[in-house]
Amino acid sequence: MRAVFWDLDDTVLDTLAGRVEALAGAYEECLGTRPDALALWREHSGRTLEELGRELLGDDGPLFVESYRRRYYAREVPLQPFPGIVETLDALAAEGLELAVVTSKATWGATGELTRAGLLDRFAAVVGWHDSVRHKPDPEPLLVALDRLRIDDPGAVAYVGDTPSDIRAARAAGCRAVGATWAALDARRVRAERPDLLAHRPADVLAWVRRAEAAARGD
Repeated sequence: MRAVFWDLDDTVLDTLAGRVEALAGAYEECLGTRPDALALWREHSGRTLEELGRELLGDDGPLFVESYRRRYYAREVPLQPFPGIVETLDALAAEGLELAVVTSKATWGATGELTRAGLLDRFAAVVGWHDSVRHKPDPEPLLVALDRLRIDDPGAVAYVGDTPSDIRAARAAGCRAVGATWAALDARRVRAERPDLLAHRPADVLAWVRRAEAAARGD
């Protein structure tokens, strides 16, 4: 294994409360009613905020995106990585693996949140919405990360994510797919994608990588 790439929301950082609040407020502002924001995120299944805006408002989708981001990034609550994330990232890095974040979140937003959480320096690259033309489940964001880290063998990379879009993107890019269930909004859908590993805690990713490396060495 050469590297482990990570999704951000519901995989590395616990951002759900802020996303639910911002989504509900933007929906009410733009459509006049209060939605079940948690259900809306669940049905969204990892697609981009821009896609959701288009589904809700058509050509006026950017108005929804702007309203959401204004609300979401106005929050200044502490950002916390999920339990075990920091230890797993540090252990992977200590064993020589490179790390990157690949997310559908705005690139500047992802970088800012990782900075606030004290995690940015652990990642060799952060690939967000602004870094590719196509987005998950298309493999392009992962291919951008592979290019930035100068990795020419996608099979030597695992991508860890909590949605069906993450699993499909990993497969399309030729990477190994790891379904993260520790904060997934719909673990059943992730399981149905049959990832190479279904990880119930971050430490499962570390253990799986170690087994894969041992197998490659013939241990």
